[in-house]
Amino acid sequence: MAGNLIYITDAGRAALVAPGNTGTTARQVTQIGLATAAFVFKPDMTALPSELKRITTFGGDTVAKDTIHIVIQDDSADQYKLYGFGLYLDNGVLFGVYVQNDPILEKAATSMLLLAADIVFASIDVTKLVFGPTSFLNPPATTERKGVVELATQAEVDDGADDTRAVTPKTAATRYAPLVRPQLTGPVSVTSTATEQDAQLAVAATSGALNRAAKIRFHGTFASGTADTNARLIASIRAGYDGGTWGREYLDFWINRAPNDSNSDANQVRAMRITHGGRLLVGNRDDDGTSVFQVAGNGTFSGGITSSGLDAGGANIRLRNGRDVLLRNDGSNFYLLLTNNSDPGASWNGFRPLTVNVVTGAVMLDDTGAGTYVGGQLAVKGMLNVSNGPNEARMLLGPSGGYFFGTANAAGFYLPSTGAMFAFDFAKKNLLVVGNEVWNAGNLPKPAQTTGFTMSGQILAAEGSVDKPGISFVNDGAPDTGFFHIADGVFAVTNNGRETMRFLAGETNRVLIGPPADDGSMLQVSGNAVTRGLHRFGNGKTTAWANSGGDWGYFRSNGHVSVGSEGSTGMLQLLAGNAQAALLVPGGRMTIGRTEDDGVNAAQVGGSVRALNYFINGQGVGDSGLIGIYNGANGPNIGFYGSATVGAGAVTFSTGGTERARISAAGNLLIGTTADDGANKLQIAGAAKLAGALYSAAAVIDSGAGWSTIYLKNGGKNRWTIGKSDTDDFALSAFDDDGVTQRRVLDIPRASQVASFVKRPTWAGAIPWDSMNVTPLDKNAGGQVNANVTLYGAGDYGSQLVFNSNGYTPRIQVQASAAKWMVTNGANTVANLTVTEAGTVVAHGELQAADGAVRVTTDGNLYGSLWGGWLSNHLPSNYVSRAGSTMWGRLTLARDGWDADLGLRAADGAQTYLRARRAGGIELINNAYNAVTWSVDDWGTMYMRGQQILNTDGNLFCSYRGAWMNAILDDLYNRDNTKANAGARVQWDSGVNNFGTVDRLNGALPAPWVVCGLSGPGNGTANAITVYGVVLRNQ
Repeated sequence: MAGNLIYITDAGRAALVAPGNTGTTARQVTQIGLATAAFVFKPDMTALPSELKRITTFGGDTVAKDTIHIVIQDDSADQYKLYGFGLYLDNGVLFGVYVQNDPILEKAATSMLLLAADIVFASIDVTKLVFGPTSFLNPPATTERKGVVELATQAEVDDGADDTRAVTPKTAATRYAPLVRPQLTGPVSVTSTATEQDAQLAVAATSGALNRAAKIRFHGTFASGTADTNARLIASIRAGYDGGTWGREYLDFWINRAPNDSNSDANQVRAMRITHGGRLLVGNRDDDGTSVFQVAGNGTFSGGITSSGLDAGGANIRLRNGRDVLLRNDGSNFYLLLTNNSDPGASWNGFRPLTVNVVTGAVMLDDTGAGTYVGGQLAVKGMLNVSNGPNEARMLLGPSGGYFFGTANAAGFYLPSTGAMFAFDFAKKNLLVVGNEVWNAGNLPKPAQTTGFTMSGQILAAEGSVDKPGISFVNDGAPDTGFFHIADGVFAVTNNGRETMRFLAGETNRVLIGPPADDGSMLQVSGNAVTRGLHRFGNGKTTAWANSGGDWGYFRSNGHVSVGSEGSTGMLQLLAGNAQAALLVPGGRMTIGRTEDDGVNAAQVGGSVRALNYFINGQGVGDSGLIGIYNGANGPNIGFYGSATVGAGAVTFSTGGTERARISAAGNLLIGTTADDGANKLQIAGAAKLAGALYSAAAVIDSGAGWSTIYLKNGGKNRWTIGKSDTDDFALSAFDDDGVTQRRVLDIPRASQVASFVKRPTWAGAIPWDSMNVTPLDKNAGGQVNANVTLYGAGDYGSQLVFNSNGYTPRIQVQASAAKWMVTNGANTVANLTVTEAGTVVAHGELQAADGAVRVTTDGNLYGSLWGGWLSNHLPSNYVSRAGSTMWGRLTLARDGWDADLGLRAADGAQTYLRARRAGGIELINNAYNAVTWSVDDWGTMYMRGQQILNTDGNLFCSYRGAWMNAILDDLYNRDNTKANAGARVQWDSGVNNFGTVDRLNGALPAPWVVCGLSGPGNGTANAITVYGVVLRNQ
């Protein structure tokens, strides 16, 4: 059993407290109780549950600061299973127990129990426990105590975690590499805290000669194409001094350039070098001494290239080849520049091929006018500005040699080879062609293109022919309609290649229409003639004669005809048989037949009058008062009734024996009905068809619960219907070209009044947004926008988003000059929330979260349940102040991987650090934080500058003597105890030893021998004297 945790009872813990609570006191363990069943430990135990007996045959001793080693022996005849044991002190108190659910061991009657265990105490000083005799104690060996130790297996050595087993030379050689030419077969990890003068791994050349470098080699096996799996040299890293001392340091990366079975550096080439000053050379090239990054060959980058500084010539990027090309960004403009030579420090010349303003984005090509050529298409979005300062600007297009030009006075095109030119004169505001102004609305009052023109001279046209007239019309088609010349004084009009009118000069100046055979008359018409308007003849007797031969002569009109005299006394005479048949005289009277005008009656007939189906009745009171046209019972008949007669002043129209229409005395027109509603001027019972326009201030169509429909037709074919449905809804429909197939266009239900279009309409040519082509944003219901919405407005505070709720109008807006957006109050006077471009959020007032449960006030105070209210109240109650405060709980500094420390600063600025010691304890760190000046381990042992100085038993190491105080004191005690008393004689501590003759002693006996006698041969020779010596002691 190793490292078993023992439970301490309350009584056992109290037994270690010294009287008066002045510290702890030592106690001896005198008995150990044995438990034969498992139990649950309780701190208030005073006896061991299931205790079989107590034994005194045991031994124990402290083997670590928190561990005791005990050996329990029971050679009795008892048979039992051991589940636990308890330690009883010399005062009978149960001090502590160990118990487990499974048996620790089982003792037979004929066996002896011998149990060795290491017991760990978590919270007491085990040095206060004293055990009885240790004659049979066989404790485990530690660094402080002799004992039994187990040899570690190879697996345990490889694991490196066991600190109780011993390592043999073989397992150590298998696990650990030697210091001389070690070969490591697995991953290597070096972990330490590096200082300014060391590192986790140091590779150094051997001192003693110049030009020795440090080198690391890398080996690997082939990837494919061979069965050879031996590792080969691939690359190496070397560091040294390049032909000098300080300032010539380099770090090189070399790789094979040829097959290298010989593992030779000669088969490698340098791939990269890092020089003193941080310059990086890629490839095998010489250092130019200035460029930080130098590449011997092409370079490819899968990411971006950033240059935030300029070289000696002012370039961010320099392209060298005889004359350098520079890329430069000075913060205001980006330039493509050229140099007159190639040098790392060469500056730009006067050319400016490309300049880009990084603020506005404006691009200047060939800013100094050296010339720019574009080999392909050039697309310009926006304005193209061709400028030559105050001089004429020119633009050449095509191979003609001509060019477009622009000056301060005009702009146009000029062809030097011919002198051809057109230009727009800015002062005249007109276009000039070869110096002459072009006609326009300003200098030509009636442009020929629109309203014709007036010429002060002749217009001469080609002769033409009947099918190709000399003057024709642009939209005539062939063109074969116009005017053509026939002969001198003769021209004609042709229509679609046929002559329709001819004009002849001569004594009669004739006009032929048709044309007829020319009979010499001034106007000759071949065919019917229809005229409109006023025809006047000259003074004198005038006769209009229609020579019709034996046929009828006609004078007709498909419109109104006025025949008569405009003279105040003029009359109109109608002849028949070359005699007067009728006469119309002034005053509106007419005589028919041979009768004289009586000057009174409008119509006077000299003879009988016959009118078929025409009747006139009397209009007096009581008379029928009927004037009408009667055509039998089935009509058609028309009747005019007097105001006091049966018809009550109406006009009726009948067909088929049925009255079809009437005009009532009130002027109402009834069609298809005789019931006058007395209100509407037009009342129709049935469908109505109108061939012309209908003008009315109001129209009522009432069909009851059925459909009411107005049909709009073209040539008898239905085209549109407007109507009321049988559900009293409005409907608009259209017909296909067949006039039969009807398709709904618009529905408006009377209940909802919502217009429903069958097809999407357009407004002023634009397609409106609706739920079929865009998600609606209803001002009352809202909506969703699935793409970016950009609000743009001019000014520093443009593009504001304003909310309005019952007059409260907060808004979200940006301030362009400050590069921030903000949420402002309803009055737009304060930004309650501001977010800058850098991400800084500024709140004007108090911040709240969780419905006010969390608050941040303007003075920086926080309110929340985490603080139990206001943070300003929480901090003084729970945290100390930098200015000084009192703590009444434990202060713990802890973080994974960190040795927690406290820094203490003296008035002169020097620092001392108090730091937690690994494996327990505390240590003091010096001002430079690079040495531990004093420490105490978790056991209480004190160290100074890494030297163990003071042990927990009070022993003190005296470094000036290189010995422990107990050794010094023991030496002093020994010296004191062996010192002779005053007047004491020295005693021999050895027998007499013969050291030989004087010539062999070199003048002295070895310590601690002293001479006790001499003897000689008696011949007077000094070198022949024999010396005898003894060792003396005090008392």
